[in-house]
Amino acid sequence: MSSVEPTSASQQSPKSGSDPELSLTRRRHASGLRDLADREWYVALGEVPTRWFVPLGTSEPNEAVRAAQAAAQEIHHRGWDRLAGVLPREFTLAISWLEAPMAWTYVSLFTLPKPSTAVVSNPLGLRLRIALIEPDPVFRAALTHWLTRIPGVTCTSWPNEQPWVTQPRRRTEFDVVLVNRYAPSFVAGRFKASRAEGGQASLVFGYGLYPTSDDIFASVSGVEAGYFLRRRTLSALLEPLSAAFSSGQLVAAEVPRTLRRYFQNLFTMEAETATAGGLTTRERQILACIQRGLRDKEIATSLGISPLTVHTHLKHVFHKLGAHTRTEAVVKYLEK
Repeated sequence: MSSVEPTSASQQSPKSGSDPELSLTRRRHASGLRDLADREWYVALGEVPTRWFVPLGTSEPNEAVRAAQAAAQEIHHRGWDRLAGVLPREFTLAISWLEAPMAWTYVSLFTLPKPSTAVVSNPLGLRLRIALIEPDPVFRAALTHWLTRIPGVTCTSWPNEQPWVTQPRRRTEFDVVLVNRYAPSFVAGRFKASRAEGGQASLVFGYGLYPTSDDIFASVSGVEAGYFLRRRTLSALLEPLSAAFSSGQLVAAEVPRTLRRYFQNLFTMEAETATAGGLTTRERQILACIQRGLRDKEIATSLGISPLTVHTHLKHVFHKLGAHTRTEAVVKYLEK
């Protein structure tokens, strides 16, 4: 499964000089996050699974080539561990709202964002207090910055859960706790929501950080109960919680029902949506099965067709959506 999102056909890569493997591209999701938006050139650096898209700070092809070569040399000699604090990179933040089925919203963001003094408007007057547990200092700073750009959100961050455990009152100071799902404390199941005396405990959700959205699909494929991943803009990333607010504040007791209703409505809308990208009903059914984590034989059994017919439909889907992998086809379909 590819870990690199495709370059648009209208955004041809400039020549990268003596390094034929140094491929430059433009990305589609930087609007409102980077000054040059989708006009900026990027280069993919590093080896999988730490291969990241690095923005080069220019829309001029020759400058981009020079910047890419310089960045590639730095990575080769010093590695990401030393350069993470000086070389920006694109990453995908995905929040896991439900476990069975897995239901996530995700957004593309950047490390080392420029400080902003602009006032973020909050026309609905909503207030959401977030506690963030993120071990990596570079990602912790970036996530704190971006989350506080969402209208109505305040965010306090820590490198681990220790302050949370040793100071129980903190459990009443926040509405939501976001914990890196790959952090040792989360993997070991030590970080759970618990009721604090005299107040209501915060809700705990896991999140993942990935080089691209393709890597999210790779990390959750084969989930038995299926999964639903939805790309959102930064301002809409926390949208699944929106119906659980009353008088501007989050009502924790309403959240479980709100989350299930939100994603159930999306499934219903998807079933009722008119054909997207010229896809037939059967082709959309197959994409929905892939989205649920089913393999070709399971899709065939579910739809009452042969595996060969599934393959034929998938070829048509790839052609119509301009996709090369199952993951890419699902991503492009969901983004329409």
